Amino acid sequence: MPTSSQFRSGLAFGMVAYLCWGAVPLYFAQVKDVPAPEILAHRIGWSMPLMLAVTLLTPGGVAKLWAVFRSRRLLLTLLVSATFLSGNWLLYIHATVTHRVSEASLGYYMMPVVNAFLATLFLGERLRPAHYPALALISFGVALPFVVQGVFTWLAVALPVTFGLYGLLRKKMPVDSGTGLTVETLLLVLPCAGYVGFKMWDGTAVFGRDLALSGWLAFGGVVTVVPLLTYTLSIRRIPLVTQAMIQFVSPTVQLLLAVTVLGEWDAMTWDRWAAMGCVWVASAVFIADAVVQNRQARRAVQPRPEPAEPVGAR
Repeated sequence: MPTSSQFRSGLAFGMVAYLCWGAVPLYFAQVKDVPAPEILAHRIGWSMPLMLAVTLLTPGGVAKLWAVFRSRRLLLTLLVSATFLSGNWLLYIHATVTHRVSEASLGYYMMPVVNAFLATLFLGERLRPAHYPALALISFGVALPFVVQGVFTWLAVALPVTFGLYGLLRKKMPVDSGTGLTVETLLLVLPCAGYVGFKMWDGTAVFGRDLALSGWLAFGGVVTVVPLLTYTLSIRRIPLVTQAMIQFVSPTVQLLLAVTVLGEWDAMTWDRWAAMGCVWVASAVFIADAVVQNRQARRAVQPRPEPAEPVGAR
């Protein structure tokens, strides 16, 4: 059970992460003409120097990094988590460059269901009574477009599943946030560098042709590291069920951008609006229950006053 200060800091880090992820379609709009695998390779490649800088500037960072590389078990686990993470990135990049941000936002609204399932199955976290109707409402809202349109939207399912499994692995791993991200980046950077090098060798690489576009691709390192680092700082401080409560910030921002900036208003049919309504009500239930839980926890840790000594006891 996290302390009150850990919970507050974890909540703050989580909000920063989800707000950044919510706004990331604005970045992908600048590189929409670049193939999705090339965008992914640059995101990972330009993240490496930033993560190495974080490691070098952190006291004991180099020693922690070396300790991970000496553990085969940790390296293999981080390789698996890095695979889930890169797969999630590639799916989301595909969604944004193919004008399916609203569909991706619907998928990320499934995160409470995925996180709650993983938390109860693998972490022994218990759902509170208010969580059951909220999760049922989310499940109904997400299933509604599938039933009405008669098409299984695989993208909306694959996005939360891959990221949920990544969050589960990172929460169970005895590695601090910065070290874990640095190792994940190092494990992925060689194949990414090889891919970009091959593209440049055969003349099909986008990077280097246009100065502005190349700058946006390099900026992908910042876009990647800032929210991911704050997310991993958050995931180790608060319960996974609480993550399910605050994650709705990201898809909500994505949806607003999709219909107001990115021109996807026509994709929002009545069934998708109904689904969003269900999810928003469920999110309000999550938030209200979290406020009640926080108040109860504060009352539980407050020292009780000593009983008054009866008159004449001496």
